[in-house]
Amino acid sequence: MKTVYGEQRRTALLASYTKDEPLVRLGKMLAGAGWALLGSAGTAKYLNDNGIECRDVAEIVGAPILGHRVVTLSREIHAGLLSRDEDAAELEKLGVPRIDLVYVTLYPLEKTIADPSSNPQDVIDKTDIGGPTLLRAAAKGRRLTLSNPAQIDALEIFIKGGSPESAREELVVRLAAAAERRVADYVSISADYWEKHARR
Repeated sequence: MKTVYGEQRRTALLASYTKDEPLVRLGKMLAGAGWALLGSAGTAKYLNDNGIECRDVAEIVGAPILGHRVVTLSREIHAGLLSRDEDAAELEKLGVPRIDLVYVTLYPLEKTIADPSSNPQDVIDKTDIGGPTLLRAAAKGRRLTLSNPAQIDALEIFIKGGSPESAREELVVRLAAAAERRVADYVSISADYWEKHARR
């Protein structure tokens, strides 16, 4: 089925802390455009429960470990995000798909820090590592990198509009910059919290 890039089927990785209408909307949009979907454990289950076929990344990287603290942190996933056209044969040998799009919503670190009842362990528990890593790898690999549900509108226009290659490149760069900024702000908030905590 034809996709935004042409005839070859593309793969999207969805790893969303929030399980909500935007996630379902994105899953339906991508599936309807012929994309194959990969999801982190909870995201894959949520999409499948909503009638959207989504393969669990555990089929590629193994089941989550360390009490679900390590799910997408794997060389296979990042190979799929950082590969170039000339790496196609190696990816096939590894049994890893090229990942063309990432959608991530991060653990609610800001909300946890703002809650006066939260303690340092709560903050640690709500500090996302896999999500920011996915966003930065996707941004570096020049994939479509969605870090905010509000960006789904632009993606939908792009997919339905059959935009030219120049428009694709502009969107990729704009989304990559937004993802980098999201991660930078997230890490900055974390650093501010721990610097204040260290001075107590």
